[in-house]
Amino acid sequence: MIKIQNISQIFDKKVALNDISLDLKTGEVVALIGENGAGKSTLMRIICGYLKATSGMVTIFNHDIETDRISALKYIGYVPEISSLYGDMLVFDFLKWIAGLWNIHDFNSAILQAAKQMQIVDVLSDKIETLSKGYKKRVEIASAILHAPKILILDEPTDGLDPNQKLHIRDFMKTYAKENLVLVSTHVLEDASVANRVVMLAHGKLICNMPMKNFKKISQSGSLSEAFSILTSTEKDKK
Repeated sequence: MIKIQNISQIFDKKVALNDISLDLKTGEVVALIGENGAGKSTLMRIICGYLKATSGMVTIFNHDIETDRISALKYIGYVPEISSLYGDMLVFDFLKWIAGLWNIHDFNSAILQAAKQMQIVDVLSDKIETLSKGYKKRVEIASAILHAPKILILDEPTDGLDPNQKLHIRDFMKTYAKENLVLVSTHVLEDASVANRVVMLAHGKLICNMPMKNFKKISQSGSLSEAFSILTSTEKDKK
């Protein structure tokens, strides 16, 4: 479970996040949406401990991400939007290295399981730099689930994937969330469609935190894109 309490982030007097509070629980896919610059990636980085918030607190299964960082991070698997791979390594060697960081003793089993989940078994012996963008993204997700985290945080997980690969990742998110929490930030509303809950930011503020079925009702047609447009337009009218 993630508990976010009064999180604010200021960069050079610019408010990136403004007093964000919400709870995210196991058993859900949560879609974090918003226009460019809304604060989505900033919030994810704070949750993962990559960025220290200006104020507020984040706890991961009751562990403070600032004061009890190591304990909190054991629960998290994180895939950033920008690639974190080493191109000169073989896929298997990269995953073995990640397994070593987590002290996974039966690394062969963990790697094979993650590779099957991400459908990358056929490229385990390939150099990462030779892979397509879609394969690289799936290698990143495989590396994030090696230690079976209770919280999986994905920033634009289907970027660069073909239509079939996108469907696979969406099915994977739904399956993984049955016993865990999946937090996905995306501009692709088809990815958001698999979510149980929608969290929407605008100009650093939390403007929506509701079940997907309620979010769809914002639009008379039940369209996600129309609901998104209505909320963003409403926020612009307030400014």
